[in-house]
Amino acid sequence: MKSGENNPLDFYVYYNPKTHLFKLLAILSVCVIIMILPFLVENTDLGSLSILAVFFLGFCFWGIITSKRITDKRPQVIIDVNGIYVRDWHVGTVRWENIDFIAHSSSVRRGIISMLTRSRRGPYLVFKFSDPPKAKSDLPFPFSFIQEIWADMEMQEPALMEYGLDTKATDILAVIQDHISYWQRNNKEESDNSTMIMPN
Repeated sequence: MKSGENNPLDFYVYYNPKTHLFKLLAILSVCVIIMILPFLVENTDLGSLSILAVFFLGFCFWGIITSKRITDKRPQVIIDVNGIYVRDWHVGTVRWENIDFIAHSSSVRRGIISMLTRSRRGPYLVFKFSDPPKAKSDLPFPFSFIQEIWADMEMQEPALMEYGLDTKATDILAVIQDHISYWQRNNKEESDNSTMIMPN
């Protein structure tokens, strides 16, 4: 988008390398502990070793993902005149007219079932779409199938987590407010049902 006198500038949010580096160190520490556990116990059977192996592989996979985020220079969130793009959602850009509701986690009251089924590490922004977009995976089959199912489940309560990003949720919300206000001024017919934004 070209910037103008009244046009809000495109806004980009990236991973915070330091956050993911600390996370990687914690994961590696757990891996080391799992590796030395069999040597601290006198009797270890095959079942116990198998369980430890599963946990070890799981943390190793988690560590690989985390290490990639440290060097990932791609924008994870893009806010522009058309809408908002969140890489983790795998749905492309969600246009402003498709967003009914945005709230900061500090103003959201979650039910017990929602709290148990979806762990949300605050602060975060929660969204409600008038027409939930369909997830599109960028991975090869069969991983694409798993990713699409997971993303579609997340789209039932789409959230933008602050953790691991280089920008606070409150700052992202302020930028979103500016873009939605600009969009509403220039699309009066489509913005009759204005997006509701709950402040933190």
